[in-house]
Parts: sequence; C-alpha cells; structure tokens
Amino acid sequence: MPKKVDHDARREELVLAAWRVIAARGIDEVTIREIARESGYSSGVLAHYFENKDDLLAHALRLSHTRIQKRYDAEVQTPIAADALKGILLDNLPLDEQRELETRIEMSFWARALRNEALHEIQQQESETLRELLRELVRNAQKEGEISTDHEMEDVIELLGAVIDGVSLHALLYPDRLPAEKQARVMEFALQLLK
Repeated sequence: MPKKVDHDARREELVLAAWRVIAARGIDEVTIREIARESGYSSGVLAHYFENKDDLLAHALRLSHTRIQKRYDAEVQTPIAADALKGILLDNLPLDEQRELETRIEMSFWARALRNEALHEIQQQESETLRELLRELVRNAQKEGEISTDHEMEDVIELLGAVIDGVSLHALLYPDRLPAEKQARVMEFALQLLK
C-alpha cells in the first residue's frame, strides 16, 4: 500500500528548510539544490510542491507572516491597549531565537521584493496589516490616555515602523551593542516619547 503523504505538512517542512538556508546564507545565495539538501528531499520533490524558486520564496514569506499573525492575535487579547501595543511592538524585534530567525528572513526579502512583484505585493499586504493593527491599538491607547492625541496618527505609525525596522536591523548588525534588553528599552523609550 502506498504511503499516504500529508502534503501541507510536507510543504511546510520544505519551507522551514528554506528558512534555515535563507537565515544562514541570505536570500540571493539560496538555491533549490541547497534547500533540497537541507530538507533531506530531492529537487524533484521541491518541484512537485513549488513552481520555481520564487514560488518557494513566496511560500516562505507567507508562512512567516502567518506565524507572526497568530502571535498578534494572542497579543491583542490583552485588555489594556497600551500593553497590547507594547507587546506587538516588542514581538517585531529579534528578542529571541525565533524572532531573530523571522527578522533575518524578513530582511532578506526586502531587496528581492524591490525586484519581484509577487514578493513586493506580499510585503505591502503584510505591512498594511501591521499598520492597521498599530492604528487601532494607538487609537485605543489614546483613549486610555497612554498616548497623546497631539500627534498625527500617520506620523506615529511611521515612527513606530521606523523604530521596529531600525532597531531590528541594528540588532542583527551589532548584536553586542543591541542585546534583547536594550532593544526593549529603546522601544519603550519610543513609546514614552508619544505620551
């Protein structure tokens, strides 16, 4: 009797292998052959699940975003909006091994997304999803009196996005200068500036 394969689980296994290769070597150095080697499957198996390298990369990016969104969903259950906002902001920093991997993956996609329309669209959608969540949490934190209403909403959202990206990039480039505790302090400082 032929072995029954869980295709969704196999696809995710292949994508996780791609994550490891991307994190170790950078997205431009990734090849199907390396992902196959990392996954323990043949290139033919990858071809069965993905049209080409770009299709595999798009799946890798989507899976990363899906996993992050699940954490967001849990975080927004926090009853105090300012605490939920802080939780979402901290979740976007490479404070532990999992989030560092996600940050490396995300940042690896940035340059490629500028040249690849499908990846660019995924990045745009994810960015807008995060921005909309931040708007809602900032609005509610303003109602709680934790963030000043003197600030233009879109300026606040741009500032928070810039702090996320800047702190994350610096944490990866200069880990000795920006360990997890300091990353969190910088983000908390940015929130204090908005009071």
